[in-house]
Parts: sequence; structure tokens; C-alpha cells
Amino acid sequence: MKFARALCYGALTLTLAMPVMADCVYPKKPADPPAGATSTKEDMLAAKAVTMKYVDDVKTYLTCLDSDADAAIAALGADHKPEQEEPIKNKRDLKYSAAEDTMLKYKDSFNTELRAYLAAHPKPAQ
Repeated sequence: MKFARALCYGALTLTLAMPVMADCVYPKKPADPPAGATSTKEDMLAAKAVTMKYVDDVKTYLTCLDSDADAAIAALGADHKPEQEEPIKNKRDLKYSAAEDTMLKYKDSFNTELRAYLAAHPKPAQ
């Protein structure tokens, strides 16, 4: 009887821990965009593609963080206290903010280099 009870508690513990153990893969920040003033059109198009992929990867990561937090809160059960949610939400919010800040800084650096490229390569007058 004790073994069966221990087995049930073990299974319950693993079930509750599963949402917390889910892996949201933090996207690796790409190398800095090329210097716009000296880059070719092909360089800038490639940098744009890298930037767009990175932004999409970060958005996927942020969605995963939300899903994991929701699952962890749901795993607390219907009769949990609201203050039990706070550590889960705080951890999610910290990761969310850090990822979003890094992504926005990278996107801004690309846009700065794109403006430098456009300034160095003005369109011919028609």
C-alpha cells in the first residue's frame, strides 16, 4: 500500500512539474549588422533577412514563455491562491522583458545601418 501511494505521489509530482520543465529556446542574437555606409545592396538584404528571422524567433520564444506560464498556473489547480501565481508571472516577465529589449536593440541597430546605407547610396534623380 505504501509503495502504491509513493508511486502515485511520484507520478503526480512529475505531472505537475512538466509545464515548468518545458523548454522555450532563447534565440541566439545574430552578429551585428554590416556597416551600412560601406555595405552592398546584397549585404543589406542578407542582414534584413537575418534581422527578420531573429525577430520572428524572439516572438516565438515570447509566445512559448506565455504558454509555459499559463500551463504552470493551470497546474497549480483551480483552488490555488492568487499569490501562488506571482513567482511564475514574475519569472516570465523578467525573461520576456530581457528578450524583447535585446531584440529591439538589435532591430534598432539594423535600422541605423540601413539608414546609413540609404544615405551613402541615394537613388538617382529621375
